Amino acid sequence: MNYISVFINAIVVALMAIYVYQNERRMEEIAAKHNQTGNITTAILNRHSDILQEILEAVRRDYSINILREVAYGKPAEQSSVYGGVASASRAVDGNVNTIMHTNIQHSPYWMVDLGKTYQIKRIEIFNVNGGAKSTGERLHDLDITVGPSHNKMHLCAHYVGPAQIGSHLLFECLHDENARYVKLMIQGTEYLHVAEVKIYAVDDRSS
Repeated sequence: MNYISVFINAIVVALMAIYVYQNERRMEEIAAKHNQTGNITTAILNRHSDILQEILEAVRRDYSINILREVAYGKPAEQSSVYGGVASASRAVDGNVNTIMHTNIQHSPYWMVDLGKTYQIKRIEIFNVNGGAKSTGERLHDLDITVGPSHNKMHLCAHYVGPAQIGSHLLFECLHDENARYVKLMIQGTEYLHVAEVKIYAVDDRSS
């Protein structure tokens, strides 16, 4: 979350409000001294008001863009197979980087999460396994990250060539604003797929 940007924007708005107020008082005093009707002052104040309104709208836009929340935690997930019968898909969204989801070795192994509803997805983070041999970490490669509103309307958000390393923390941003309910990880080729955690950040819509 970019709280610093929001805080700076709030300060700018406050300073602009003070500026408009101070100039209003000063221009009223000048108009009174010159016995003017105040029409010129009103026009100037209206211009300042327009500027302030533009700043307020910009802050609102920045706020909606920058305030994100993680939406994958605890959501239902599935995968193409389960290694050992225990390394299930839910382990990638349990908030614990010490547990892993793990498929069998197979062609195009995948993992997919259902977010429950459509979100405007901004960022996807993948935590690779944090233990094992060097070659274990390097199994994460040639990875397609696809997103979509339904199973039959998935498209590519990002592609990771890799290979990753043990404990790698990978960050991906979709090239376009993605309104999606499903997020899928799939390795091209024959390989195991295993990751410790997947975090998906979307625009916080709870205030809308």
